[in-house]
Amino acid sequence: MPIREPGHLRPHRAMRLSKAVAATAFSLILASFSAVASAQTIKDGGDLRAALTGEPDVLDPATSTIYTGAQVYEGIFSKLIDIDAAGQFVPDLATAWTQTDPTTWTFKLVPNATFHNGEAFTSADVKYTFERILDPKTASAYAGLYAQIASVDASDPTVAVFHLKSPFGPFLTNLATNGEIVNQLAIESGDPARTPIGTGPFEFVEWVQGDHITVKKNPTYFKAGLPHLDTVTFKFLPVDQSRIDALSAGELDWMDAVPLQQVASLATDERFTYLTSPIAGIPDFLTLNTRVPPFDNVKVRQAIALAINRDDIRNVAYMGTGELGLAEVPTGSAWYDASGVFGATPDIAAAKQLLADAGYPDGLSIEYLGLSQYPELLKTGQVVREQLKQIGVDMTIKAVDVSVWYDAFVSGNFQITSAYQERTIDPDTFYSLVLRSGGPINTSGYTNPAVDALIDQAAASADDAARMELYKQIRAAISTDAPLIFTHYETLNYLMNKNVSGSAITPTLSLHMENIGFAE
Repeated sequence: MPIREPGHLRPHRAMRLSKAVAATAFSLILASFSAVASAQTIKDGGDLRAALTGEPDVLDPATSTIYTGAQVYEGIFSKLIDIDAAGQFVPDLATAWTQTDPTTWTFKLVPNATFHNGEAFTSADVKYTFERILDPKTASAYAGLYAQIASVDASDPTVAVFHLKSPFGPFLTNLATNGEIVNQLAIESGDPARTPIGTGPFEFVEWVQGDHITVKKNPTYFKAGLPHLDTVTFKFLPVDQSRIDALSAGELDWMDAVPLQQVASLATDERFTYLTSPIAGIPDFLTLNTRVPPFDNVKVRQAIALAINRDDIRNVAYMGTGELGLAEVPTGSAWYDASGVFGATPDIAAAKQLLADAGYPDGLSIEYLGLSQYPELLKTGQVVREQLKQIGVDMTIKAVDVSVWYDAFVSGNFQITSAYQERTIDPDTFYSLVLRSGGPINTSGYTNPAVDALIDQAAASADDAARMELYKQIRAAISTDAPLIFTHYETLNYLMNKNVSGSAITPTLSLHMENIGFAE
């Protein structure tokens, strides 16, 4: 499931030391992985064939809830600001932004952006975009990220002024991760789910169900010299050997995932350019449905948490790649601190006792809903199944197609499953959406008023040190209540042919296809 997702860095101001150090470290690490790709000179023109792990749900940024949707629509739309590979906020549709007081942000807009339908971009589009996200009729999963917006002043077409209800720490990060700007005429006169219209570097061409989506170069893109490519065709391909074979045969140029059992060998394969990042990635976790037995009992959830061995999950399901999953952010994040996490190491005796205390001294049976198209998540289920046998839990696995899984996941028609939350940069993105009572993607059904209060307090603070302490408390409470159990932090791996240049992995996980092209 996607959500980003989602500010802890402030533009045009001195950063706090911890953030500056983190950003510098990230930049240096990423540079070591992307130096080869960026060293080549890119020529204009060409048709790139790219492989994605699956098919989008829709291409409307307000309603899409699958990461593959974001991978495509982010090239069609633009945001006010973005985050670069070094973790810095950078301009997109806004040329400058200032915080005039704790609840007011002013954005100066580019004068030359045009939507693909010919409509000129103005502050009215900014106002419409966020009012639409916040409108309950839109049913946007991202509404919670912008709930602190009281109003947007669009009286000057070249300036958008956001008035917030209270100070809101994650505001800039949220704008930079899923604040794609839409056009009212395009939304209301067309089909935003299937024929998106934005101001981005690429225009939508076609969507052939089950096979591919094609976009073409926007000739009036407001950033000079971009994009380089004439077209990009996104193929929907499973993460297996067929991807590597297609890349080797010249049937693909770029792919977003490497079969994990081949990461070590392909990372040094001279036929390809390999990119990864130890910072930008995706937290994977088990979701336990707290609304149904046996997971309506906190002791059962805690028993499962204590039986999980993350080393085994990393080694078996992820072939030793990525990190052990203990939090919503990776160890390299300035927000990381797992010192108070419950069940960080397995305790089989304690887990058995908790089951007995919960009324299951002889164990119990549960069903795991598995995703066939995501082999690492399915393999996680298989590893967990073996681990739970140690405490008398018999877990059967029901593997289903992603669409069936998603319907069951969002409707609460499951007991336990694996899920992920992409683009978690600021912790609020995760906790407000996934674990706050009534959150738009709170699929576990978890509710805890005390935790809700902590989440709200952390989001409303502009003091990073104070927020950090609050997130320590939140992690401790959430891990103890165990509506979900972090299992792994998944790093990303891109692979491309040697003649493809300009690709990079950024914290928002945007592909930024406008920067990619073929080497001269």
